[in-house]
Formats: sequence, structure tokens, C-alpha cells
Amino acid sequence: MNAFRTTTLLAAMCFSCAAQAQSQAQRDAEYLQEFVVPLVRLSLERSGQFLPIGAALERTEKFVLMPVRESDTTLSSHDIIKLLQETLAQGAADGEYKTTALVYDATIPLPPSGKQSDAIAVALDHRDGYSVVTFLPYELRGRKLHIGTPITRRGTASVFQQKPAPEAGVAKIVPAMQQTGI
Repeated sequence: MNAFRTTTLLAAMCFSCAAQAQSQAQRDAEYLQEFVVPLVRLSLERSGQFLPIGAALERTEKFVLMPVRESDTTLSSHDIIKLLQETLAQGAADGEYKTTALVYDATIPLPPSGKQSDAIAVALDHRDGYSVVTFLPYELRGRKLHIGTPITRRGTASVFQQKPAPEAGVAKIVPAMQQTGI
């Protein structure tokens, strides 16, 4: 009976530690998202579009922003996203980052209608394996940005080299191809 109590106590402690790590990872990811979304919002309201951007939260709690250089604006959005992913993955492999964000323009079907909508996609990865993509559907009316209800999906954890979990029914992401200015 004593061994059972010890095993139960150890299991509870392990679960508690895992839950704390998960919630810290989620808090770090949300903190980074709160940093990048206003930048994208500003760009959309000023120019009606935005280029993909990368950002990271260092171990020291400092933000790192990776805007696209003017020389990169001749690349397609797909190529820019690939470059940003590589840069984020290198920083993660070097142990510089604890959380990363890749932000890009996407088109997603809105539930329940399936109607296509532009969306700000924020792919967040944490070194502890937490990975999500948050889609913020938006509509521009003149220079006023209206953001709809966020849609969150499991991410691929590609930045920190975690294996993606198979998932059915994930929205197909279609990066906008012709964008300028950030």
C-alpha cells in the first residue's frame, strides 16, 4: 500500500511539473504573439498588406524581430517564409530562443460556413514542444482593420525540430503571393 501511495505521489508530481511547463510555454507564446500582432495590424491599417515577419523571445525575455529586408521584397511570400523559418530554426538550434513566431498572410475557411477569409497567421513554437498556429481572420474596411474570432490549430513544432502530430481537417494555408511594405 505504501508503494502505491509513493507511485501515485510521484505520478502526480510529474503531471504537475509537465502542466507547469506547458502553461509556461503557452504564456511565453502568448506573450510573443502580443508583441507581433500589433505590428502586423499597423502595417495592414497603413498599407493594406504586410510581408511575413519572424520574431523570437530569447531566454533573457528580450524580443527579437526579423523584418524582411528591402532586398528580399522581390522574393515570393513562400520564399520569404522559408527564409524566416530557416533563420528561426538556426536560432533555436543555437539555444538563443525559447519561443518563436512566424507571421504571414493566409486565407482560411471560416467555420461553420466555409467562406474564405484573409487571416493573420501566427505560427508559435516553444522549445518545450508547445506549438500552435493562431489564425486571426480580418477584413479591411477602408483603413480600418476588423479582426474576427481567432481560430487556433495545433502547430508543426518545426522550429525546435519536434515531430509534427498527424492531424485531420486542418485549414489549408495559402500565403498571399503579392505583398509589399511592412
